[in-house]
Amino acid sequence: MARILEEDYAYATARIRAMENRLITPQQYQRMLDAASAEEIVKMLVEQGYGMGDTDISRPVVHTSEKLLSDEMEKAYALVRELVPHPEVLSLFMRRNDYLNAKLILKASFLGIDDPGVYADSGTIDPARLRSMITDRNLAELPGIFGKAILESIDSYGRSGDPQVIDFILDRAMYENMEEDAKEIGVPYISELAGLIHDLANIRIFIRAKLLNKTRDFLERALLKGSRIDRKLYLDLSDKPLDQLFEALRFTALSGLASRLSEAFKNGDGISGMEKILDEHFISFIKRTRYIAMGVEPVIAWLFYKEAEIRNVRLILTGKINGISGKIIGERLRAYA
Repeated sequence: MARILEEDYAYATARIRAMENRLITPQQYQRMLDAASAEEIVKMLVEQGYGMGDTDISRPVVHTSEKLLSDEMEKAYALVRELVPHPEVLSLFMRRNDYLNAKLILKASFLGIDDPGVYADSGTIDPARLRSMITDRNLAELPGIFGKAILESIDSYGRSGDPQVIDFILDRAMYENMEEDAKEIGVPYISELAGLIHDLANIRIFIRAKLLNKTRDFLERALLKGSRIDRKLYLDLSDKPLDQLFEALRFTALSGLASRLSEAFKNGDGISGMEKILDEHFISFIKRTRYIAMGVEPVIAWLFYKEAEIRNVRLILTGKINGISGKIIGERLRAYA
């Protein structure tokens, strides 16, 4: 692809800087947490422009909230698609949803369901077309890594009958695909970002496996190949206490995570507490783009800010619908502003 130049993104950066000022603020989150109901929160979101402008707030919130958030994410991707002169930059991250949809299609197929019905939005391939491609085994238009992983998933499930192998195979392929695309794009920030996403996924897998008493065999199947931190580090620690991972991280490219994860573990914060630390470490990396005057980096950063915002809003709405107190919900929100 053509070399990406900073000046190619002068207009895009200016637009994104304006959009950053429209992200939900801590004060607005607090208003949502203090709201009497999820319906009240949906009304707040619609008033500030969330969704496509067609939300019927008179309908039950369980029917409107998820569509509202899906529409907002789709709107965010559409904006970035309009702004970036190099579509490959956006496709790299949109392809995550293609892999998620492939998982849904394959699992539904193995259960004898023709169409899973619910798909992740904003992928690079229309879900109906992807389903047709998988059903017909016509995968030539997909990236080679992706097509090979789909066929491997079909074969492995046929031999094992275990739907979890689909997740393992497609997750490994997705991260490999992402890093390969990043290398092709040739922007150091994007390569570093893809590598960080990859490494944080492995840490997340290891923490979950240890806290849920999973075996080394599970880790061998679940762990990704690794980016800056080789998977061998995790396998060597598979029979050791979890806190030894945090000590080992002090000597890696992710040393900044070690003390926070160690403290959370000692405090008994559990999976959710440690995953919050991983998410906030990722956002700290994204924040570096605030000092970039012009370039692709602020555009990609805004997209991830928006994803984090929508996850927070979804957490608040789900909590309100299920009667969870605002204080407890607030403790689970990810900081990104």
